[in-house]
Amino acid sequence: MNKIRTGHFTPDGSTDIAIPIGFVPDWIRLDEVGNATNTNTIVWYKDQENDVTGDQAGSYLTGSSGIVTQLGDGAGVAAYTSKSQSPTVSSYTTTLSTAATAKTATAPGTYLKPSVGNAQDRGSIYECVTAGSSSAEPTWPSTDGEQVTDGTVVFEKVNVSKETIGYEGVLLDAAVMTDGQEMYYIAILSDEVDHGDTDGWTSGVDQNA
Repeated sequence: MNKIRTGHFTPDGSTDIAIPIGFVPDWIRLDEVGNATNTNTIVWYKDQENDVTGDQAGSYLTGSSGIVTQLGDGAGVAAYTSKSQSPTVSSYTTTLSTAATAKTATAPGTYLKPSVGNAQDRGSIYECVTAGSSSAEPTWPSTDGEQVTDGTVVFEKVNVSKETIGYEGVLLDAAVMTDGQEMYYIAILSDEVDHGDTDGWTSGVDQNA
């Protein structure tokens, strides 16, 4: 899915910051425009993180002199994600069943879902309500609140919404920001094409595009 997002922030210039864009962009441009006499620009492509050492973190264009600096790893921009799914739901195995923690009055139990290839709807979630020893994957119930026994482990079908929590965006190194100097950005997530090496293209055209 293609996405474009623009934004603005004012850095303190002393710490690295994670900009929560909502996705890890394929490309981002940041313009530092708070100084009336000098506009600095940072441009970064996600694929640069897979490039050679010393050229992973984007390019920095100094507005006053027009000098372009290639930013090294850990010294500019990097992909950032802290996203995770809550609650954690794992596919059933007898090992996970045996290791499942039972629900208590103050804490949920271990959540599992049917194993890959199981006939039961894989979107269903089952919570451990009694810990014990596993035997074999049971025939999972299809009604919320219904329980099933695996050896001496007891699971209950629950109606739990899986939520994605955390942030996605880019991590910006403090060294490329100036305290109080406003920054604007445009970030793009696109249908990226890797054309590879143009050597060998027929009539100069990528036959695989």
